[in-house]
Amino acid sequence: MDLPDAARKKHGRPTPRTGGLVLWLLLMAAHATGQWRFHLNVADWAGVYAMAFIGMLDDRFDLRPRYKAMAGFGVALMLAFHVAGTIGRQLEEVSFLDFTLSSHPAVLVPLLTLWFWALPQAYNLIDGINGLAMGFAALALGVLGWNLGAQSGLFWGGLGAVLVLNFPKARHFLGDCGALMLGTLFAILGVEAFALRNPNLLLWVFAYPTVDVLLVVGIRAWKGLPLGGADRSHLHHWMMDRMNGRSWFATPTLLTIAALPMLHATNLPGHEAMSRTGLAILAILALKAFKDRVTAKDRPATAQVRREIPFMVSGNVREVSGSHTRL
Repeated sequence: MDLPDAARKKHGRPTPRTGGLVLWLLLMAAHATGQWRFHLNVADWAGVYAMAFIGMLDDRFDLRPRYKAMAGFGVALMLAFHVAGTIGRQLEEVSFLDFTLSSHPAVLVPLLTLWFWALPQAYNLIDGINGLAMGFAALALGVLGWNLGAQSGLFWGGLGAVLVLNFPKARHFLGDCGALMLGTLFAILGVEAFALRNPNLLLWVFAYPTVDVLLVVGIRAWKGLPLGGADRSHLHHWMMDRMNGRSWFATPTLLTIAALPMLHATNLPGHEAMSRTGLAILAILALKAFKDRVTAKDRPATAQVRREIPFMVSGNVREVSGSHTRL
């Protein structure tokens, strides 16, 4: 249960952090019954289930962020070695951000480790207002499925059900179990979809969480605040302030902005122009949020989730994450 408090958790009543656990059980059911249409091998499933288990423990026992991040790093390293071996057998070099990189494990493993560690954490960080994380999950699954030529109707149903339970009013929080599991799943599917074709598309599809993390780090660094501290620097916090706490308006707005850069990974008419426009809008909003946060005091909280950045948190900090405003 996620308990409200006077300081930072403003939801009206104790709320279960069980939405992610339900999705995990559903994913295992899809896996066992053959309803999961994407190709994942044993190492991939091990990584997804391990991160779900770490998140479940955190939801139940409030693990120290540092320990949770270290466990996630171990999972990321395992996935990186596995994927680097696969890519190395198929390509001699990889083109990324106009750089030509060798496919040798000494080059790929550090980059892949960063990817498999950072994306689950970034996805967890955007789980801050009702419906945002689940809506982004639906968008990401759709785009990845488009490129992989597969979809899982059973899992789509689970995402839809949990979204209904969390928007516009939150009744079952996604929790770290769901956020870390989905983030890891998307990291794996993203590499499967784009690593051999065009790794740059990973940044287009996951532009929103990437920009959000950069915004938070930039604000805290500018203010001289600990990078692992709790504050209201996220883009969804800023948007909620602009919209007077109306998540029913802020969430669709942010999801629309997040969806536009994803179009770069499709072949829809005008996809390149629309994706570049979306990325420009996202960057402009982030710059405006940065300016507002570093030049003025924060307004009274209307969205109270204040996520920590793992690996940058003191070992003495023990915060529960995963609360949402109940509107």
